[in-house]
Amino acid sequence: MAGPAPKALTGHTNQLDIELVTPRGVIAHTASDGVTAPGEEGEFELLPGHVPLLVALKPGVLVIGDKSRTRYAVSSGYLRVDPTGKVEILVEQAVLDADVEVETARTEQKTAEAELAKWGDKALDGDYRNLKQRADWAAARVAASAGN
Repeated sequence: MAGPAPKALTGHTNQLDIELVTPRGVIAHTASDGVTAPGEEGEFELLPGHVPLLVALKPGVLVIGDKSRTRYAVSSGYLRVDPTGKVEILVEQAVLDADVEVETARTEQKTAEAELAKWGDKALDGDYRNLKQRADWAAARVAASAGN
């Protein structure tokens, strides 16, 4: 015999309260029906009513909305769903897909990837991590612009 149905989260609605923030300030604050994010362990989707969560993000494409989609290139950071269901996305950099300077991003990506290819046996130190971060951020911008 089945037990009682699980109770819905307090304050559960069919919308997520999403805030995308960089050190420069709030990039977006909106209610939406979903968000897809580039997690360190792979891309994932959040829907309204999700349990509290904290996830590390890698550079990639963040999509706010399921039915009506808004795409952003984001750098590394964190996504947090708090106990009230608010979604905070805290990243170093974010840019709306339409605002990406595609040729600049492609040039930066090629340059950084060429430098990475020449890295060889040198230690994978802070310089390497910074270079890798530059390459990944450029690749995220190129990928976000591809959705236009």
